[in-house]
Amino acid sequence: MNPNDVQPVLPIPAVYLLHGKGGSPDGTVRKLQAILEQHWPGLDFVRPLMPHHDPKVPAEISVRDILQLHIPQDSFLVGISLGGLVAAKLQEMGRDDLQVMAISSPTWADGVALETQVARRLAFYSTNDSVIESRVADWPGLACFQRNLDWLTHDTDQHFKYIARLFDWFIEGMLPEWIDKIRRPGLTRQEGDEIVWKCMAESRPNVPWDKGKWPGGRPRDFAEVGEAMQAGRRWDIAWGDWLHEFVHRKNAQCLAAEPPAWFSAERRAMMAGTAEFFAHLYELPEPSWVNKPEYFLAEMEYLAYCETETEDGEFMAFPPLSEDALYRMKAKSPKEMLRRNVIFEARSLTVL
Repeated sequence: MNPNDVQPVLPIPAVYLLHGKGGSPDGTVRKLQAILEQHWPGLDFVRPLMPHHDPKVPAEISVRDILQLHIPQDSFLVGISLGGLVAAKLQEMGRDDLQVMAISSPTWADGVALETQVARRLAFYSTNDSVIESRVADWPGLACFQRNLDWLTHDTDQHFKYIARLFDWFIEGMLPEWIDKIRRPGLTRQEGDEIVWKCMAESRPNVPWDKGKWPGGRPRDFAEVGEAMQAGRRWDIAWGDWLHEFVHRKNAQCLAAEPPAWFSAERRAMMAGTAEFFAHLYELPEPSWVNKPEYFLAEMEYLAYCETETEDGEFMAFPPLSEDALYRMKAKSPKEMLRRNVIFEARSLTVL
């Protein structure tokens, strides 16, 4: 195995999730997208309807169809069952720039058969899978990286946790090193975040906005974050106080006020992205102020959650060490941030 053949080509312009035979874009791949999108909110996901949604349509029709999709160069295709075979075959038909992960896929079906090994073609299957067991023996010679996982059944819905790990680890560039830990009992960082996001989404009925101050003088909106700082509170404390109270209440009034004009343009853009993100996440009215031109930066900026004032001698921020690391930070940032040229990872908006 050439190690470079298993490393992702970044940036990834789009992730295509291809369903299996008799499936649909609204089935298994939609559920998978919901998980992957939480891990990588900055990525663009596409779920095309494949001709083989009709079980009577042969695989070769789907191969011809996907050739017409004009998939951007270096896109990442994740195919389930027949979707993985179709994606892998596309690599052999002049699209070896594509990156493919085939999950529980055969190496041949109908009139389609894989013939050559291609870089960045990953295959994960099981010889115990009764649906494809007679059609997986050639994967070691056809994929640049493959694993026969005895526990991987054809019921993909039962394995989302581990499929997400394969996806995450490939983008992180750590798949070869971590693959043998695929079923470790502990949580990955992303899986821990999933639990936090789920807790944050829990409703807290009858938690009012209140006309008076909140306990401890915690800011109710972005304007009061500025007031708290003018009264001597550090940025990270004032911001964290607001974030905790907002998640507790999920009240649209917490997003209604603009940040103070004396905040930096970068911080104001980040706060506008936060308001837009939470409005979408919790189905609240989007504040009109977030679309003002002043909340969009001319150039991309990296912001750290714990950013404090520059005179704070204890403040430390570790910027990305490479272009790939910077891209991964972008991929973990909500689109509401990225469209403002702000890199701010979604996990920085989580609270316990």
